[in-house]
Amino acid sequence: MADLQYAGDYVLKEALLVSSTGVRLDLVGTILAFEIFENLFSTSLSGSITFVDENNIVTNAPIIGQEYLYLKIGTPTLDDYDMDFTNVPFVTYKVNTRVDANKNSQLINVSFTSPEMLIDKRVRVSKSYTDTIDGIVTSILRDERYINTLKELYVEPTAGIRKVVCPNLHPFNFITNLATESVSLKDGNPFFMFYESTQGINFRSIESLFAESTSGDYALGDFGQNEGKKQDVAKDFARIIDFEISSNSDMLANIVSGMLGSSIIEYNIYNKSFEKSTYNYIEDFDRFSRVNYEDTDKDNPVYSSGFIDDRNNTIGSFTDARIHLHPVNSSGLYDTQHNDNTNTYKYAPNKIKDNLLYRQAKFSEFTDGINVNMVINGSTNLCVGKMINITIPVTGKAHDKDYDKYYTGKFLITKLKHSFDQTTKRHEIALSASKDSFLESLPEGGTPIPDGTEKTTNTLNY
Repeated sequence: MADLQYAGDYVLKEALLVSSTGVRLDLVGTILAFEIFENLFSTSLSGSITFVDENNIVTNAPIIGQEYLYLKIGTPTLDDYDMDFTNVPFVTYKVNTRVDANKNSQLINVSFTSPEMLIDKRVRVSKSYTDTIDGIVTSILRDERYINTLKELYVEPTAGIRKVVCPNLHPFNFITNLATESVSLKDGNPFFMFYESTQGINFRSIESLFAESTSGDYALGDFGQNEGKKQDVAKDFARIIDFEISSNSDMLANIVSGMLGSSIIEYNIYNKSFEKSTYNYIEDFDRFSRVNYEDTDKDNPVYSSGFIDDRNNTIGSFTDARIHLHPVNSSGLYDTQHNDNTNTYKYAPNKIKDNLLYRQAKFSEFTDGINVNMVINGSTNLCVGKMINITIPVTGKAHDKDYDKYYTGKFLITKLKHSFDQTTKRHEIALSASKDSFLESLPEGGTPIPDGTEKTTNTLNY
């Protein structure tokens, strides 16, 4: 076990490029830099690598964007959290640049991605399934006819036996569609995500991420700074190198997306009826767990619950801001599209009318809500989908607390870029993180309503 010398220290344990002709190239001594990208809304990892070519290997191998890239990177003292892509290597798919460094060498930059991404684009699923959705997803990911992945899977159990047909779709498209209909067996939440992190492939709900313990505490400004000249690696890891609040609840976007208010009309083909369901941000705020999970006192709306007009409307009162129409075949308890060999209905119907509005609101909260971007010293135990604590200081002096009482708190990492620089031997992480609540409640009191003025209509003659 190597000793940790400084925050951002890392060890490149293996970097092997295998060409389409079988030529094996050890890149450890020739790499200048490489990056790995993770995204909570992406099904696969991606990245790029830059290395020095002094022996014209780009022609002799050749390197054509059809190679396997074996990587293994670790943070000293965190051997259990190595990024290990030696069992299932990356695949290169594009040679980006070839730049002459001098007369005897050139710089090569190659893009790579998870092999499952290329497999997904090559095959299609045309099959019916009768199982829980988590069982269907696991089957597709492990099936040798489809994705056939050997990676670690993190699949959350879902409720109900479903009978579904995949109409000749790419596997990842089908799984993404299934995520929209999935309901957690544990607590009935509908916020399922399908994504890959450096620790494996995930089909799980956002609430299951909220329930996990935090993976790091980070602070902006003087918080976490070293005192004096003595190096404190732990404080250096906690220090935020660069920071910005990139989004602060876009009211217009949140109205259009349905985050603040929406409705769905479900037309039941089986009994020729329809039912309208609505979502109101203020009234339904506590329907499911939020970023602080069971510590509900720390989850408060990011908008005021006061009236916004003289008709006692709040921002969530306008549930027709976005309307959905959804047809179903259901007796209420069972899906009436399918029956078993005895003509008995026994399969669970989809729960779109109970889930869609909450699901679209939650995802809007993470895309157009409270988002921060920051750069920190890297470690291999951090990946997309992890929870972190961020302490943000207040501006000025006359405050009752040293930190921002609204924005400080738990955040979910939604995007992450690992940057490894072989010349400086430093690992940095640039990440985006989001939260769906304020740490403290907004002050009570009605929202100021503009005084009414006399309405006039002018007739124009021309």
